[in-house]
Amino acid sequence: MLATLWLISLSFPTLWAQPSISCSYKSVCQQALLSGNDIVLKCHLPGALWYFSSILGEDLFLVNSMHSIKNLPGGGLQLINPQPSQSGLYRCQDNHHTLMVEYEIDFQDVTTLHTTHKALDQQPLQNETLRLGGEVLIFTQWEPWQDCSRCGVPGERKRLGYCYVEEPQEKPMPCGLYLREEKLAHTRLRPELQIEACLVPYDPAKDIDQPYFIFDIYQLGKLTNNMWLTCPVASVYR
Repeated sequence: MLATLWLISLSFPTLWAQPSISCSYKSVCQQALLSGNDIVLKCHLPGALWYFSSILGEDLFLVNSMHSIKNLPGGGLQLINPQPSQSGLYRCQDNHHTLMVEYEIDFQDVTTLHTTHKALDQQPLQNETLRLGGEVLIFTQWEPWQDCSRCGVPGERKRLGYCYVEEPQEKPMPCGLYLREEKLAHTRLRPELQIEACLVPYDPAKDIDQPYFIFDIYQLGKLTNNMWLTCPVASVYR
């Protein structure tokens, strides 16, 4: 007898925004992000040249497009599935080596993510004081709550928090940028994800009818082993 087959089509809105961060012209911006999630570093200069130096203090080198890094036509740099080892300085320049913008990025390890749910009385990480040459405060810097996952019925919303270090009278820094090449094994040095229940009324005026297109189709049958389906446009930042 023929095996029963299912066709799974992965369809998504055609109008989607690539998660991105921006920085003012000729500024240096420090940012903590989560590894394993695509991101675009903005630079408003078509044909921009991007240079990179890791947090270990290596010399800057030119970044060329490859499978995990893409130079975008508008000048931005897309990092696909970035890893903690890609933390460091990203510099955008023009052909005359004029600085356009710089990003110091700390890709905090998603495999160490501390996840809590308010409804389950789970507690986020507490602030801690450590001695790292001097006394410093380790804390979580939270992003705003993201939108509720559903409307008109109970849903959930989430917010990301990143590990930061603060010295007395100094501006806080992402943990990876502060520690750099120093290896410190401590359970407090990790990012967080907090989840809570939410209920948002349904507003027909905000309902958007977007066209969809199919990315791929998978055929499943008796001979199919375990399969991992990945959403091409999914991101923890949304």
